[in-house]
Amino acid sequence: MESNSVFAGLNRPGSQQWPQRRRKRAQVARACGGCRIRHIKCDNRIPCSNCTMSGNDCSNSDASTSFTLSQAHQEIAALRRKVIQLEAELESRSGDLSHQAELTTPTSSISSTARVQTNHEYPKQLGYWGGVQFSPARSTSSRPIWLGPSSLYSYAQRLSAFLSLTLHQEHSVDQLIPISASDNKLLDRPSADPKESMARRLCPSASEHPPKSVYLTPIQEDYFISYFWQTYHVSLFPILDEAQFKRHYQSLWIAGGRERRDSPLVDIIVAMCMQYHISTLPLESQSFLVDDKSALVAGRWYYWRGQTLLTYELESPSLSTLQCHLLCAVYLCGRSFHNMLDIAVSNAVRTAYTLGLHVDPPSSMPGPEQELRRRLWWAVYVMDSKTGMKLGRPFNLNNTHAMPALPSDTFEAATMGGSGSAFNPINEDTTWLSFNLQQTKLYMTIRAAHNAFYNKDFHLQDGQTIWDDPRALQEGAGVLAQFAPSLQTWCNNVPNALRLLRQGNSMPFSTDPGSALFTLEQFAPPWLQRQRVLLELSYHHLCIHLYRPLISFKYCPCPGSLIEELTLRCVAHAVSLTKITHQVLQETSILDGWHEAFYFQWNAAMTLIGAIMVSPFSSVACDIKSALALAVAVFENFGARMPVAANAMKIIRCLLRKVENLEHGQDLNRDQNEYENYSEETLWEDLSGLPRDQGHSSSGFWAPLTEDENGSRGRSELELLDLVGDIDFWNSIDKLWPETNLDYCFGAR
Repeated sequence: MESNSVFAGLNRPGSQQWPQRRRKRAQVARACGGCRIRHIKCDNRIPCSNCTMSGNDCSNSDASTSFTLSQAHQEIAALRRKVIQLEAELESRSGDLSHQAELTTPTSSISSTARVQTNHEYPKQLGYWGGVQFSPARSTSSRPIWLGPSSLYSYAQRLSAFLSLTLHQEHSVDQLIPISASDNKLLDRPSADPKESMARRLCPSASEHPPKSVYLTPIQEDYFISYFWQTYHVSLFPILDEAQFKRHYQSLWIAGGRERRDSPLVDIIVAMCMQYHISTLPLESQSFLVDDKSALVAGRWYYWRGQTLLTYELESPSLSTLQCHLLCAVYLCGRSFHNMLDIAVSNAVRTAYTLGLHVDPPSSMPGPEQELRRRLWWAVYVMDSKTGMKLGRPFNLNNTHAMPALPSDTFEAATMGGSGSAFNPINEDTTWLSFNLQQTKLYMTIRAAHNAFYNKDFHLQDGQTIWDDPRALQEGAGVLAQFAPSLQTWCNNVPNALRLLRQGNSMPFSTDPGSALFTLEQFAPPWLQRQRVLLELSYHHLCIHLYRPLISFKYCPCPGSLIEELTLRCVAHAVSLTKITHQVLQETSILDGWHEAFYFQWNAAMTLIGAIMVSPFSSVACDIKSALALAVAVFENFGARMPVAANAMKIIRCLLRKVENLEHGQDLNRDQNEYENYSEETLWEDLSGLPRDQGHSSSGFWAPLTEDENGSRGRSELELLDLVGDIDFWNSIDKLWPETNLDYCFGAR
């Protein structure tokens, strides 16, 4: 068979006894990565000629070292030991750094600190300690609103609880009915026809002509608008192109200049300027312009019409829409409609994101448009920071890596950068836009510190606040102390042309005693003087806000401790702000009608009241009393134009009498009958002449706050909170449509 023949051949004598070894196949060199992808022959050079000619990286250039299996296992074991060693070192160093942060003050820059806080913009614990559920005294609704620990209302609640515990005082409801603005209607429509349907009254046609008896003539409108460029435009947000706006405004007039087409941007600017200018006039000269109402609601019909027109732009917003939202927020902030303010800022933030302003403009975009978009974004950032810190609520705008560059303040940007304004340069390195840039940097610094403090996990128990735990308060002081160098750096970097010149050798922005006296440049334009004053007032105001949470009404800080140091720094800023504001009002008129300056002073005065009540015999007690006397004079000056300031003056005088009670311990132990007579006839005599709100019963003013052991609430603790609310809350949410009859709306026709 064939198979047998094969094996037979192998067994024949003389044949090969051992089988031949298989010839090794010739190995072809492995091509580099680039040649294999392109399917071309590789010469295996290092690097190969193909990659050299094409300029690509050749994989032959970084060939890895070959290991045997045992060598590979040894290398892996060595690497694992190295990783464990490095992790142990890293853990020990992080523990040392956290301990050092509590004891020392690092000199980290604001940029690095801001980057650390980027990922913790909305922490889980923000606002869960120290917030207050507050119902404005004049509100007929039982629905409270929430205000966070950084707000003045949370501070007033703590101060009120301290007074109730220390003075053991109860006051009759009839003793104090502060001035009310409940009749100052914001959104009322004039001369409403009762036969007109509710749908027509709430949603009028955009083309409806305004009644001549309500809206201004062309000459009057132009008169008020002219104030915008010297005030809000240059000393708040440069978010408009002046030349472009004026062309737009002129194009609106039709019918031979007798009628103007609708424009929400023009309406809100008219409303803002009416409020500002009327607030500079004496009270007896305001009534015919505001229908016997407060100047705070001047221009409300323009605001109402502008809001109606903005509803048509919700789906397709433009830069003009964003400008309207920002200016509406400023209008509402001046009038203390806090919830509407918060919503307006939220609308501005979402509109800015919709327009893509959070992304830096491309280089292909014209330079003026680039600068305008940047200024708009950072104006939203500043307004969001103001609102969030004032109300103690989370910010609407989240810090991310996608943020545009800061706006420029060069001469080219000031003349061509989307501003259209013809302000002369201040200095070789300073223009009228430098104020906006420095203000933005200040808010970036303060906001980073604010986030670091309120995002800190203090390991509090349920229901606790940092004021209940001295350890937590000390940790909070350590957090705030980290940002002191950054604030000093900001002060040092402010251009000389924007600094208030101090008398003597005192440095600008200093809080040293006697350093608040300054010299105004005689021939500087008013807008530049206002910029200098507002920049320093903003600095002191924000520092007060930052350090005020360290004022505790339960624990006295140890002498020389970090808490005491920062508390004294807070007091020093409040004293400096008061001295500057008083001097400016005495010597110039640049702050007349500027509502933000009034609220700066109100915030500082309340802070000083709390500080001296906690430590009436401290080393700075005399300075605080002197500053409070100046604060009363400041409120008296503002009160000649704003009734709310006159009310603030009476409240501070009343609280000063309580300070006297704390200084004289014998008043605390006097007979109850004698004490009641004292409190009725003496303590509140300065407030007895306040006008009463005819639209509310007296019982609607007082709301319970304090709780006894059984959980029942008394009214004494909230009286101070109501006083604060009376100054800072001017209308209830339910009264924005005062002419609306709900029975008419939803009842039988």
